[in-house]
Amino acid sequence: MRRIFPILINLIHRHRLAGKRALSIAGRILPRPLFRRLCAVAEQVAFRAKPEYQGDSLPPIFHYWSGRYLAPDAEHLGIYSPEQFYFDEICKAAGGGASHSIEVLSLGSGACSMEIALSRRLIDHGILARVTCVDFNSDLLRQAAVQADTNGLSESMQFLQVDCNQVSALPASSVIIVNQFFHHVESLEQLCRAMKQALIPTGRLLTSDIIGRNGHLLWPDVLEAVRGFWDELPERKHFDRYFGKVRKTYQPVDHSAYSNEGVRAQDIVQCLLEAFDFELFFTFGGCIMPFVERRIGFNFDPTDAGDRLFIDRVQAEDVAAMAGGKFPASNMIASLRHKGSTERTQFEPVSPEEYLRVSRMQKEKLGRGG
Repeated sequence: MRRIFPILINLIHRHRLAGKRALSIAGRILPRPLFRRLCAVAEQVAFRAKPEYQGDSLPPIFHYWSGRYLAPDAEHLGIYSPEQFYFDEICKAAGGGASHSIEVLSLGSGACSMEIALSRRLIDHGILARVTCVDFNSDLLRQAAVQADTNGLSESMQFLQVDCNQVSALPASSVIIVNQFFHHVESLEQLCRAMKQALIPTGRLLTSDIIGRNGHLLWPDVLEAVRGFWDELPERKHFDRYFGKVRKTYQPVDHSAYSNEGVRAQDIVQCLLEAFDFELFFTFGGCIMPFVERRIGFNFDPTDAGDRLFIDRVQAEDVAAMAGGKFPASNMIASLRHKGSTERTQFEPVSPEEYLRVSRMQKEKLGRGG
């Protein structure tokens, strides 16, 4: 059985597109609650099969774009990576560090690789912190517990199996981390209420997440910009890895049709703003994202001057459009506090309220068939 299981996992991974299409069809036939449970099972299988997939499969052009544009913008705000951001904010929350213990809660932690590295680093820096990892995938949590024990972290970490779509209470925490997980949650309001109750009065909520249109579709004005640039490209640059073929027209894919990917991504900021105040709100990535991510990004070579020039032009239009309120960003890194507790605010390039205003404009365009 041990030999058969890896073969089965690889078989599922190779034929994942067929599985996605089958789930999309099921979503049009099955009752919504049953379909959502089916999606949850599919996600458990996917993350158990390839827990490293998301982080290890970005195209080289992504690293060119992020290194030249995203990193400098983030570093201007003191953000050197999401992981460094979480570490720095926990250190701030810990104050003196060794004088008292700090409770850190990470929601949707998956395989917990980030949390294990964070816990090790906090201990090495003399910060007394207990990191609690929460996920609905019991297999991943068991594997993470073994890994934590191997790294001498069994006393500073714990692992809780919880479905954050049905959560009513969470452990009291000084810091809550939600890393690339909000966009998997359908019951956002319920989760925000639980986080509000769990976060101590002086605590902070830290997140890096996707906040674009539901299902990772594109807002009307974003899609118009993407298709404009798409039409400039030669046919060899039109290969779409999702469909496995050259596409004359760029076609968005609704990933929430077969999974919980982006199921309520466009509602995340609104739900958070109703429960907390944003202290830091850094947003980025609109029409540039399709050209640097997995579906299309492998068509571009960062060592090719023409490809770099193209990415540079898309990035310039993207930044101008988001700063000018034409369309909202699809990604955020943020820090939040309880209402009335923020000490100072940093919003780049727009405030959460402006983000919501522009998002509403795009929703209205959709309503008019735009």
